[in-house]
Amino acid sequence: MLFLLTSVIQTEAPEPSQFDVVCELCQIVVQGVEDYVQDPSNIQAVEAFLDQACELISPIDFFQWCEQLIGKYYEQLVQYIIAGYAPQQACQMMGLCD
Repeated sequence: MLFLLTSVIQTEAPEPSQFDVVCELCQIVVQGVEDYVQDPSNIQAVEAFLDQACELISPIDFFQWCEQLIGKYYEQLVQYIIAGYAPQQACQMMGLCD
């Protein structure tokens, strides 16, 4: 299953069931910033959280995939979080949610 999830991050258009997983994990990461970072408009605080987010919020089965997601979308995640977008909005803007 981890291989399947890992391959999602490397494809341009994931299949619908994979797309749902990608969307959900993205939202969990963005929501994690809101839950754990005192000032989500502080770029250093957001970056510090993203650097350890997978250890804090990702189930063990998704840890490697979570790190790949953050690695690939790091700059966009930081930009959208700092701008104050809600998890669903941020992930939609990155093309990870419908």
